[in-house]
Amino acid sequence: MTNDGRLALVTGAAGDIGRSLCHKLVARGFRVVGWDIVPAVDGVPVAGWQTVDLSGDTVPTRAAGALAGLGPLTAVFHVVGGSDTAELGVEDLTKVPLDAFRRTIGLNLISAFAVIQATIDEVRRAGGDRSYTLVSSTNALGGYRAPGYSAAKAGLHGMVRALAGPLGVDGIRINAVALGTTRTANFVRLAEELGRQADFGRIGAKIPRGRVLSPDEAADSLISIGVDNPAVSGTVLVADAAQSLTRP
Repeated sequence: MTNDGRLALVTGAAGDIGRSLCHKLVARGFRVVGWDIVPAVDGVPVAGWQTVDLSGDTVPTRAAGALAGLGPLTAVFHVVGGSDTAELGVEDLTKVPLDAFRRTIGLNLISAFAVIQATIDEVRRAGGDRSYTLVSSTNALGGYRAPGYSAAKAGLHGMVRALAGPLGVDGIRINAVALGTTRTANFVRLAEELGRQADFGRIGAKIPRGRVLSPDEAADSLISIGVDNPAVSGTVLVADAAQSLTRP
């Protein structure tokens, strides 16, 4: 499938999954714009880059305005998200600090709605198949601690189902992909900040195939639902190599 001239937006484009996604979309013929809290990174093949902080509840309208004229915006991939060490380091989960809980909700849930608000006019103007694809986590399925992060990702699932109908009237799809543990630098960083080791081998041993996801596999899952399946909307795809089915 070629998509020459069509534009895709990737939030969290500087991360491992975001970078892989940018490369794969360009290979599909998309022009890609990256949004991230950090300046542009070398080696990411983007037509444009905006440094955008999506951790709060403000709509990034200035960054969205820069999309105009770059081509019809037909695919938005919201990869921004993550856990908070102030939540992950608490043993008694009922005592997670409220400011950490709010930060996590903002980064993982409110940011997604802010991106939709900021880009919806551009997406509506584009023709053909258009989609929003939101990165969720198997934490949303329950039982993985981190109540703020789990609640935020579960909130994405509810938002997808609430918006699928209204967006569908305009020919726009929206889905979420609940990823399993993925080998990323951010996962390693969080573990180190907590004084732990990111033992992907130990985690992978509990998954039927014996290893966690790679960033490329995560990106492929996002593209499969955001680009390759124009009939799919209002759905949460679990892409975790059966991790959630076999965990203790």
